[in-house]
Amino acid sequence: MKLRSNKGFTLIEVIVVAAIIAILAGILVPMIFNQIDESKTARAQADVKSLAMAIQMLRKDTGKFPTLDKITATDTVTILYVPDGNAGIPNLAAGWSKAKENNITDHLRDNSGAYSNWKGPYLPQLSVDPWNNAYVINADAFRSPGSAVWVLSGGPNGKIDTPAAATTINTDAVGNLIADADDIGIRLQ
Repeated sequence: MKLRSNKGFTLIEVIVVAAIIAILAGILVPMIFNQIDESKTARAQADVKSLAMAIQMLRKDTGKFPTLDKITATDTVTILYVPDGNAGIPNLAAGWSKAKENNITDHLRDNSGAYSNWKGPYLPQLSVDPWNNAYVINADAFRSPGSAVWVLSGGPNGKIDTPAAATTINTDAVGNLIADADDIGIRLQ
C-alpha cells in the first residue's frame, strides 16, 4: 500500500490566510472611504470657487449681480440655486429668503435677455454637489453692501447650516461655531 501525498492546505492555513485578508480589509476599507469623502469635499470646494468666479465675471461684464428675474428683468431674486431638476433647494438656516428663487443657469449659462453686455456663458456646465444637493447663493445680500454673500454646498448632511447673516462659514450670526455644521463654500463679499 502506497502512502498518498496530501496536496492542499490544512484548515489552520486557510484560517490564517482568511484572518490576514480580514485584517487587511479592515485597514484598507476605511482608508478608501476616507479618500472618497475627501474627493467629494475637494470637488465641492472647486465647484463653489468656479461659481463665485463666474458670478464675478458676469458682474464685470454687465455691471450687475445675478439678481434679475428672467421674466420681468426686475431686481427681485433672493436665492439662486444650481441646478434645476430633482435636486431642489436644501434645508436652509436662518435668514435665507426663498421669496424669489431662481436657477443660476438663467444668469451664467443662458442670457434670458435681462442683462445687456452679457458675454457668457460664464459657466457652461452646472451640476449638483457631490451629495446630490443643489448649491445655493443668498442673492438677496447682493443688494446690501457689506452683507455676506455665500456660495454654499450643504456638505454631507445636505443642509445649509450657515445663516445668511453669518460673517464666517459654519458659524451663527454672532460668530459661534455651529455643532455638526459641514457647509462647504466661499464668501463673495
